[in-house]
Amino acid sequence: MSPNSKSAGALRKAAYAAGAMSLAVAGILITVPGASADDGTCTPMAAYDEQVLVTPAVPGTPGTPAVTHLEPLQRYAWTGGPDGPGDGDVPPSDNWQANTEHYKDGDPLGAPYQAGTPGNSDWFYWTTEEVVDTPAVPGTPEIPAVYKTVHHDAVTCPATVVTPPTEVTPPAPVEEPTHTVPTTVQTDGDTSWMPVAAGGLGALAAASLGGAGLLMRGRRS
Repeated sequence: MSPNSKSAGALRKAAYAAGAMSLAVAGILITVPGASADDGTCTPMAAYDEQVLVTPAVPGTPGTPAVTHLEPLQRYAWTGGPDGPGDGDVPPSDNWQANTEHYKDGDPLGAPYQAGTPGNSDWFYWTTEEVVDTPAVPGTPEIPAVYKTVHHDAVTCPATVVTPPTEVTPPAPVEEPTHTVPTTVQTDGDTSWMPVAAGGLGALAAASLGGAGLLMRGRRS
């Protein structure tokens, strides 16, 4: 292989290698056109107010009444006449007289009653006091929930610019140049014969053309 052919082959290989490297770099750039450290997503939103719970509601509780019982306090005897006490006539009053504090089991409490000889019995009345066994528990009112208003500003996202990837055209293959190797005539340094040879060739060509002309005229005759 001549030196010129070797140089052309090396040039072609270098061009193909440069084209392949360009395509590889372009492929990397096209694969990650928008790679960056901050890849957050922005969602546009209008301004609004939000009710945020501060303290939840507390339901109310019902109260419970006290548990009590009556204890005998003082017995009174009727002194207001033979007809006895009327409705609502209870001691202490001028028609009743206190006579004992010793309670007799079974005697009614807080209401007039008769005791003694039937038909000639006396009227009595035990006053009482209320003794608390279990105190009352008051109920609690309902406490409504407490809210506060939190305002949120509108969110406006910046315009997104999308840059399309650049198409890279691979380089066209480099055609190997055709080299014409001239014919080398060994002259040994003597070039004086070259004009003579050229003249002889010219004369030979002229003689050939002349002979061809004569042949053609002879055929016509």
